[in-house]
Amino acid sequence: MDNAQIKQLCLNLMKADKEEDIINILEEVGYLDNQDVWRYYGDTQNNYSTIGNQQSRPEAALVEKIVNSIDARLMNECLERKIDPTSDKAPQTIRDAVAAFFEENPESYTAGLISEWTSSKRTEVARGITITATGYKPREGSGRPCFTIVDCGEGQTPEMMPFTLLSLDSENKQKIPFVQGKFNMGGTGALKFCNLQLILTRRNPKISDGNITNETDHSWGFTIVRREDPTGGRKSSVYTYLAPIDSDTNPNKGKVLHFSAKSMPIFPEGNTPYKRHSEWGTMIKLYEYKATGFKSHILMPDGLLGRIDLLLPSLALPARFHECRDYAGHSGSPETTVTGLNVRLGDDKATNVEEDFPIGDIMNTNGEKMSVAIYAFRKGKAGTYRKREGIIFTVNGQTHGHLTTDFFRRPATGCSYLKDSLLVVVDCGKLSGRAIEDLFMNSRDRLSGDELRVAIEDNLIEILKNNDRLRRLQYRRKQEQRDAKFKDSKPLKTILTSMIRKSPTLAQLFIQGTRISNPYKTTNVQEQDEPYKGERYPNYFKFRDKDYGHILYRSCHINIRCRIIFETDVVNDYFGREIDRGEFNLYQIADNGNIPYNDFTLNMQNGLATLNLKLPSACNVNDKLQFEAQVTDRTKMEPFVNKFVLGVLEASERKLGDKTKRKKPPGKEKGEGRETPSGLELPAWTEVYEKPSEGQKGWQDMDPPFNRYSALRVRGDIGDEEEVETDQSDVDHETYDYYINMDNIYLKNEQKKVQKDPDAMNACFLYGMILIGIALIHDEMQARKQKDLDEEEAGEFEGMHIEDKVETFTKAIAPVLLPMIDSLGGIETEFEDLQNFSG
Repeated sequence: MDNAQIKQLCLNLMKADKEEDIINILEEVGYLDNQDVWRYYGDTQNNYSTIGNQQSRPEAALVEKIVNSIDARLMNECLERKIDPTSDKAPQTIRDAVAAFFEENPESYTAGLISEWTSSKRTEVARGITITATGYKPREGSGRPCFTIVDCGEGQTPEMMPFTLLSLDSENKQKIPFVQGKFNMGGTGALKFCNLQLILTRRNPKISDGNITNETDHSWGFTIVRREDPTGGRKSSVYTYLAPIDSDTNPNKGKVLHFSAKSMPIFPEGNTPYKRHSEWGTMIKLYEYKATGFKSHILMPDGLLGRIDLLLPSLALPARFHECRDYAGHSGSPETTVTGLNVRLGDDKATNVEEDFPIGDIMNTNGEKMSVAIYAFRKGKAGTYRKREGIIFTVNGQTHGHLTTDFFRRPATGCSYLKDSLLVVVDCGKLSGRAIEDLFMNSRDRLSGDELRVAIEDNLIEILKNNDRLRRLQYRRKQEQRDAKFKDSKPLKTILTSMIRKSPTLAQLFIQGTRISNPYKTTNVQEQDEPYKGERYPNYFKFRDKDYGHILYRSCHINIRCRIIFETDVVNDYFGREIDRGEFNLYQIADNGNIPYNDFTLNMQNGLATLNLKLPSACNVNDKLQFEAQVTDRTKMEPFVNKFVLGVLEASERKLGDKTKRKKPPGKEKGEGRETPSGLELPAWTEVYEKPSEGQKGWQDMDPPFNRYSALRVRGDIGDEEEVETDQSDVDHETYDYYINMDNIYLKNEQKKVQKDPDAMNACFLYGMILIGIALIHDEMQARKQKDLDEEEAGEFEGMHIEDKVETFTKAIAPVLLPMIDSLGGIETEFEDLQNFSG
């Protein structure tokens, strides 16, 4: 083929949207079945073992393509300026690179943060990286969409492609400090989710500056990557790419196709793909991508855009999304700029995020420092930003793993009422290289099970449960829910109270066992008259109620965390914000100098900073441990320094957070001690319907959704917390909310078959499920006490969470509940008749 024919072949492949069309094109030119023109990806025959063992989700694999495009743009700017990217003259961080290459004033303290850019500048820069959806639309039935990622980055020459875009396990970027993709994952992670991929690229001519080492250096190179099924005794698939040009040096390694053209239409315009020309750059097209979770319009709330925002919460450079499929009835713009979750949250903060959030905390675990940002969304708003992700861990702005919202269900967090409203972002950018390897899988889309993860989870629990703002919000949400439900609960309370009075067993079980108490002291939960308004930078940072410079002396049991409280006038997100983040460092003072201390958390809340630290494992009773805390930021000539001394006491009998060792209620005699519950307080209960009316909760509102067999689901909550001498807290009650499926299929069947009042049957089902749920939870609490389970074990007692136990058991008992109530209710009469007959 001549130059024009090769170029046309490339254009035909670009514009095709179906695998069968690619196959037909390749077959027509004689390439499809000719094994001599296909080269092993990475020049490795057993390459599936590497390529098939990367990202587990299609959107995570797609993110790697975007990361590579950002890297390519930064590399292009660096190389155009004739800077060696591995040298000391090159930017040393991603943010430094963005500041140096895309800012008018790179020395500004906000430089390098796209959150500070105007909308027009974001759009302008975003046009250099585009993600386009073409092909399949859901209304067409079968098929999958195609995604095309294009950038105006450095590009590659045809000769370089086997060693860059088509390589495996190479070290292309290992020594470049300002790029993200150093694990060689971006090029192959997406191959697991598509059978065919097109790569088209041209090196930026400005980089070579006329220095040509090969006649093809200014040509466009392109290839098709394909997955070949196991054949001929081969046990696994293999990935190959089209390389039909004979090599002069190695006949077994052909070269990719190439052609000359000043520019190519690789970028989209509006909803038209392949329209805007570029003289260089890289285009990658994924044919019929297995994106089962986001087949819909990619700009919709449930589309690809939202997932990318979450997986790239702090994008180094913005990108432009184009929906080029014609959706009937969609009148919005076909394109938008993706800036990452953090920018979206900042832009939407006033309407979607609770007041006084986000909260910025610090966590130092095993010597690894992380910053923590806690977002609390207003009711119903969290789904705009995330699905089941509750805690996301980021490195250089990319999500590397997450914990689900089930983390907030753990009793120790005290956040169960906020499960559907919280998002915690843990910035792991300062982790050491070894720690990153220990915490994350190489695929960068999930966490490992290393001991570092366990330690981090423990510290996150401490941060969440000790945050006063979260406690207040938890209490407010709980009260709002119960106020809404209790206004119509008088008949239920009357009936249950009557049942309990008639049954000594029920009275013993429920009145003593499941009273729902106010979870916080009234004096601790009253909202402030005016919102806290802190300073951007602290004017003071000292121990609470002490003069600055005062050395604090405290005692702490050797087996309990120590809590030190500082007061300041700075804003809540001082230690967690992107711009001008404050630095907190803790040192243990030793004879040979200050030693960085490895295990603590720091929580900021409305002028109070709470330091929570574990004592050193090597300390002994009666030791006097000296510490120095330092706080600084770019505005401080000298840090705030606070010194304190901890006297180590013998082990306390009661461990922090030990939920099995509760305070015993007082005896019958009057005296000190907490009051015995005097009556039944109802659990918060909600009726759930298949087709809810306005104001009702529906099956689809549940997570996961109810179905016709669902009966009862409970969601737990931490109850009354009481302060102890060590400033620690102890859980006194656990309370639960109850969700009852009033369209359970067995309930409906009984109402059809039995000639009884449907409302009465609804009531029997409702009351029965509540009583069963209370009994199961009570039994669980007793079992924990008997087993003396610790905090973590309690949540997984006998391999199943109590909430899952309740759901499973009530689903099983639902078919017989109403017949059992009906049948057993007549046993006494039948027994009397039988006795009379026998007499």
